Amino acid sequence: MFKNPVVKDGIKALAIFLLPFLSYIHMYAPDDLDYELWRYYKTQIYNTFFSGLVYVELNYFYLTCLFLIWFNNIKDKHLYGVYFIITSLIANSFNYVFPIFDGYLELTYLIFHLCSLTYLLFKKDYHYRIRNNNQLNPLNLLLVVVGLLYICCHLNLFSYTSKELNLGFVTISSYGFQNFNTFNLVAFIKIYGIIAFLIWFFTEKKWWRYAILSPILLLVNQFYNCIISNGEDDIIDEFELYQSGPFLLTLLIALLLLAQAADHQERIKAFLLLQYQHIEHAVEQRFGKQQQNIEEKKQRLATKKDLSKAELAALKKELEQELKKLS
Repeated sequence: MFKNPVVKDGIKALAIFLLPFLSYIHMYAPDDLDYELWRYYKTQIYNTFFSGLVYVELNYFYLTCLFLIWFNNIKDKHLYGVYFIITSLIANSFNYVFPIFDGYLELTYLIFHLCSLTYLLFKKDYHYRIRNNNQLNPLNLLLVVVGLLYICCHLNLFSYTSKELNLGFVTISSYGFQNFNTFNLVAFIKIYGIIAFLIWFFTEKKWWRYAILSPILLLVNQFYNCIISNGEDDIIDEFELYQSGPFLLTLLIALLLLAQAADHQERIKAFLLLQYQHIEHAVEQRFGKQQQNIEEKKQRLATKKDLSKAELAALKKELEQELKKLS
């Protein structure tokens, strides 16, 4: 669609930069909608089905979009790890949207992952890339673990009545959430995103990778704000855009400057390519005909039996002159 690769990369960077802002749609909703859907999440995230659905689905939607962008530009050695995360997020979304999956959570995940793995193996390009690259490298395995953690968020591993998690050496409280399971769903899911996006940032080599700092910054800030207050009436994902505003603005300016530099570099490449084509054409024009003449004369020399001595001497002289012109 766009011939200029800088435009493609720019759209990609803009999408990565803006998608996390979906977490803040409730901040700009009408007051009645804001009150009904978003107030008192720490005590009522599941009391109103639609409010919980909207919150979780918006987060899953933007995370899935970001991971799809990553998958589209993935290095082969991390391919399956990112694919596993995408499948886990989509399976989670289906569990929320379609009541038919209610009560069959584990079976849903199993079916989704088996179908996705089958698709990946039968898709020749991906199958070739998986088979010819080491998929057991540490970063890829870490991404698979992140995908498993996204699944574990919905398997009710902790009691709904439990207010804390005792690991023996440390006790983690629910930080004002209704129970630890809700805290796990709302807060820990941000940590998994941070881990995955940090891997993406450090493994991506193109200029637009700095756009990945936008979701990292907002997710870190969201997690921090989830745990600094024990108040049950606090709203989730409320102030981070304002708190992170100066950093996001600086990041946006840096991205615009990087895009400008990349565009300038692309123009230089295009100019050099055009000059190379002109030179190649000029060389072809200059020496092509002479080379053809030399080949013809060589062929005539090869058939010297049919030529007289005078003709042979004249042809030899012509050939020497042509060679002098080339030297």
